[in-house]
Amino acid sequence: MTGLDVQFITHATLKISGAFGTLLCDPWFLNEPVYNLSTWKYPPARVPPEEVVKDVDYLFITHTHEDHFHIPSINYIDRDTPVFLPAYDEHPSLRAHTSERVMRAMGFHDIRRLKSWETVMLGGVTPLTRVPSAVERSHDWENSGFVIESPDCVLLNVNDNLNDVALCKDIKARWPEIDIVFIQSGGVTMFPGCFRMSEDEMRREADKRKVAFADQRRMLDHVKPKRIAPFAGDFCWLDDKYFHNNWANRTTAALFEDMMNTDYAQSGCELVQLYPGDRWSVDGGIVRTKGEINWDRMLEDISELQKRFRPKLDAINAYLNDVSYEGFEARSRARTDLVQKYITRDYIDFDARIRHTIEGPHSGFSFVLKANSETGLVIDWDDEGEVMQTLYVPENIWAAILEGRLMWNIVQWVGEAEQLGDYVQDLGRFWFWLEYHLDLNAKNIQAIIEPMLIPGLDQPIRPNAAYFPMAGEWDADAT
Repeated sequence: MTGLDVQFITHATLKISGAFGTLLCDPWFLNEPVYNLSTWKYPPARVPPEEVVKDVDYLFITHTHEDHFHIPSINYIDRDTPVFLPAYDEHPSLRAHTSERVMRAMGFHDIRRLKSWETVMLGGVTPLTRVPSAVERSHDWENSGFVIESPDCVLLNVNDNLNDVALCKDIKARWPEIDIVFIQSGGVTMFPGCFRMSEDEMRREADKRKVAFADQRRMLDHVKPKRIAPFAGDFCWLDDKYFHNNWANRTTAALFEDMMNTDYAQSGCELVQLYPGDRWSVDGGIVRTKGEINWDRMLEDISELQKRFRPKLDAINAYLNDVSYEGFEARSRARTDLVQKYITRDYIDFDARIRHTIEGPHSGFSFVLKANSETGLVIDWDDEGEVMQTLYVPENIWAAILEGRLMWNIVQWVGEAEQLGDYVQDLGRFWFWLEYHLDLNAKNIQAIIEPMLIPGLDQPIRPNAAYFPMAGEWDADAT
């Protein structure tokens, strides 16, 4: 094969083939939920995992967010596969080594960490260049993208890598003509679905929310690609207790298309809307594997998906309820003491306070996470003062975190937040910082890279932990 051929697997997973062979990126290709086992994909993945990993010559992982660095998916990949990771050279901390530490612990050994704008020759014939995150977005420095330059196609993948005008202009200067850019279609937010309020209040807030598509507009305005393919925003929620997030928290491909038709109809940029399993090339255009999605039926379709994956949902709930409450508060205090002792003090240039309240018949306790540039992070069980936000955490969720079944750094997706006073930017920056560091640099349930975090944990790297395959789920009639 000489021309570039792209198969959209699902979410941000692309299988890109050309004269160099085949590169797979950002593996989350199983129908397994992320964000503490709460968040699924709609439309679901359709390509069986054995087919996804077949004939893969290279693996590129843009960053460690679980929907791009999904360990049960990665576990299907041959350990001799050459791996490209970002070096995060702008942020030389222990956190910057998380992805490499995990990959090596899993048995991958042919690993190359690419610096910003560094180029490698795939197969000795095709340049691949790592694109960094925008300098001004210090809170999201882990993101990155890449460019592949094939004779027939220059492909830019920015996934959910935040940009600014300077980064877009730099890309344009390096590659004056981009044939196709893959960019996040809009993503998800915690507000209002993950907040404690009535359904009527939540619907009013959801109706107020506007999707600015700021990163996407900067890409269209300054890079001016010939084609744009929205992806990596296909989230859904199947459990009844989170189902409202489907209308409260996410955008859809239909909104992206409306933005393109309304504001960029005369731009000359073609919208390339792909669904799981579809292929695209410059010469062949889109090759569909199934029909297009009717977004007006999204909630009905997700309800059908809920029925299909009921065995997985039941297994997950059983897993999260099979927890111990023995010595619950003492174990909780031990965890907060350990984290406070060993967590990094880097990059704290904000001032914020968040209370965690653990709710249930075995608990009823709370503590405050507070940070500023002078004291770093403090976890205080005796602080009764005012806070910016309270996060209410069900006790089985907190017990699962203590046992290494869930991650503390993303507990906000399975709790309920209460905003106390006006929202300020420091609060958001605190949450981003906690997501990086709160589990002592671990980001995945399956990879507790500091074993002291979970006393008695025999296997810190457990590729199949919290993985619930279902009989027949990849049969042709099921997908």
